[in-house]
Amino acid sequence: MMDLRAQFKAVDAVRKGMRGELRHLSPVPFVPEKPRYPAGPSRKPLPRSTPEAQGVSSAYLERFLRELDACPEIKVHCLVVLRHGKLIAQANWKPYSGIYAQMVYSLSKSVTAMAVGMAVEEGLFALDDRIAELFADKLPPPPFRRRRVEQITVRHLLNMTSGIRFHEANSVFERDWLKSYLASDCAYEPGEKFTYNSMNSYLLSALIQRKTGEGLTDYLQPRLFEPLGIDHVVWERCPMGIEKGGWGLFLRPEDMAKLGQLYLQKGLWTVDGEPRRLLSEQWIAESTDMGMRTLMGEHETAYGYHLWEFPIPGAYQFNGVFGQYVVVIPQIDTVIAITSGSHGLFVDKSAEVIRKYFGNQEAFSALPLPVNMGAARALKRTEASLALFPDTIPVRRRRTLIERIEQALFPQRSVPQLSADAKWINGRSYKLENLYGTILPFIFSVEKDSFLPPIQRVSFAFAPDFCTIEFSDGEERQTIRAGLDGEPRRSVLNINGEVYVTGNMARLTRDEDGRPVLKLYLSFLETPNTRVIKFIFSGERILVRFQEIPSVDNASKLLASLLGNSGGNLERLLTERLGGERVPGYLRRIAVPKAGGKLDLEASE
Repeated sequence: MMDLRAQFKAVDAVRKGMRGELRHLSPVPFVPEKPRYPAGPSRKPLPRSTPEAQGVSSAYLERFLRELDACPEIKVHCLVVLRHGKLIAQANWKPYSGIYAQMVYSLSKSVTAMAVGMAVEEGLFALDDRIAELFADKLPPPPFRRRRVEQITVRHLLNMTSGIRFHEANSVFERDWLKSYLASDCAYEPGEKFTYNSMNSYLLSALIQRKTGEGLTDYLQPRLFEPLGIDHVVWERCPMGIEKGGWGLFLRPEDMAKLGQLYLQKGLWTVDGEPRRLLSEQWIAESTDMGMRTLMGEHETAYGYHLWEFPIPGAYQFNGVFGQYVVVIPQIDTVIAITSGSHGLFVDKSAEVIRKYFGNQEAFSALPLPVNMGAARALKRTEASLALFPDTIPVRRRRTLIERIEQALFPQRSVPQLSADAKWINGRSYKLENLYGTILPFIFSVEKDSFLPPIQRVSFAFAPDFCTIEFSDGEERQTIRAGLDGEPRRSVLNINGEVYVTGNMARLTRDEDGRPVLKLYLSFLETPNTRVIKFIFSGERILVRFQEIPSVDNASKLLASLLGNSGGNLERLLTERLGGERVPGYLRRIAVPKAGGKLDLEASE
C-alpha cells in the first residue's frame, strides 16, 4: 500500500509540473540548508611534485589532458592526479577553479561506507545485523510488516541488494524517509540481485545516527575529515535532519583525491608526522572485493561496498552522476579525481581516456625520470589554458616582430572600445512573455525542489571586457556579470535562501541571419550544472532560449529511470495518467523553454 501511494504522489507531481505549477512540487516544504562555502585551497594540501620525479612524463600527462579536453561529451571541470601520494597534475577548466567544494552526488555513498566501516570496527553493529532489529521502534504494526523487509541486513544495504521499492524519487514526497523505507516492500528476496537505490545509503546514515547519537558529518569529523584536512563540510539532510548518505555531500577536487589515496594506502594516513589508521585494512579489502556483477548504464561492471569496478585490472572508483569520479589504480600507485558536467549519467568517455593512458603500465616508471623542463612548462601552460567554453576565449592575433618592436619603442595606452553591437544593446531592457525560463538549470531545480518564478524582465549593460545582465522575476532581481574577454566573472546568488557562487562567461556575435546574439554561460561552481542562455536581438524584439549542461535529455532520462525504478508500475501509471505521452516528451516542454519579449522603451536608456 505504501509503495502504491508513493507512485500516485509521483504521478500527481508530474501532472502538476505539466500544468506549469513548478514551485513546491513536493508536499514537504523546501527548507534552505546550504550556506556560502568559503573559497580557498585545502587547509592541509597534498604534497606536490613534478611528474618526472614520480616516474611519469609531463608530455604524457599533457597528451592525456588534451584528449580529455577534446572530447565534447565529458565537460571536465577539475582534475587532480596523484602518484605515490604526490600531486603531479592539477587542471581546472575555466570558469571552474578547484577552490570550491562541488556537489558530488552519489560519490557521497563511498564516504558513507567509510563511516560504516569505522562503526563496524568500533563494534556498534555488524554487517549481518538486520535493520528490522536495529530500527525495531520504526517498524509498522505487525499486520503491515513485510517479511522480506525484515530480512534486510546492513550488508544488503552496502552492496545494493536489499530490493527495497522505496527509492530517491519517492523520498521527494515523504517527510519521514526511515519510516517510509521500513513500510515499503522488496521487489525480491534481499541478497538475490543488485538494484541501485540511494535510499539504502540513507538507511546507513540513519543507522550511524541511531547508534552514535550524532549525524554522519559530526561522526566523521574527528575520524576522517579532520585527519585528512577536509574542512567546512556541507552534507545535505533529509526533512528529519539526517544526512542523506547517498548524495548531498560537497567536496573539493583535491579532497576527493585524498579519499582515494586513503584507500590506496589501505586505510593509513600521516597525521602530524605520525601514521594513523583511519580505516581497517580488512574493511578496504572487503569494500573493494567486487562481488556483485551488474551494469552501469550499458556497461558491464561490478559493485563492492558503495564502490564500482573500473576497467583497469585491480582498479576501482567512487562514482557520482554527471561525471564526479575518484579512480584508484593500485598497480601504478595512482589516484585520479575528476569533477564534471558530463552528459553521461553514470559512465562517460573519460573512462576510456583514463584506461588508455593509465592502463598502460609501461608509461609509469618505478624510478624517477630525467628532468625535462620544457615538457614541464608545456604541461603547466596547458593546465592554465583550459576552458569549458572555448568559444568565449577571444582569438588574439599574434603580433609581428615589427609590431612588437614598435610597441616597445613607442608604447601607447589604447582605450578599449565597445563594439557596435554592444553599443546598440547597452542600456536596453526587455519585457518577456515567459512561462518557464529561469536562471536555474532544470535538473538542479528538480533535484533540490527549488524552483524560481519565470524571468519577466531582462536588462543589459556593457563594458569593453564584460557585460552585466539583470534578471527580474517580479519578486527578486539577480545581477550577473559575465566576462567577454575570456576571463570569468563571479556572482553570488541567493536561491530561495541558499547561497551559490557562479562563474560567468559570455560571447557577443551574430547569427546566420545577421542578428546580434549574446550567449551567456552561467556555471554554478558548486554543482555540475551550467545554465546556457542565448539572447537573439531583432529590432525591438528579443528571443531567449534556455539550455543547460548536462543536457536536459540526459536529465530527463535520469528522472524517468528513477520514476520507473519500481518494476515498471510507475512508468505504466505515468503513461496512463498523462495521456499516453512518455515523460521525457513532457519534460522538454518545460526544461528547454523559449521566451519572447519586446523592448521596454521607458526602462531602456
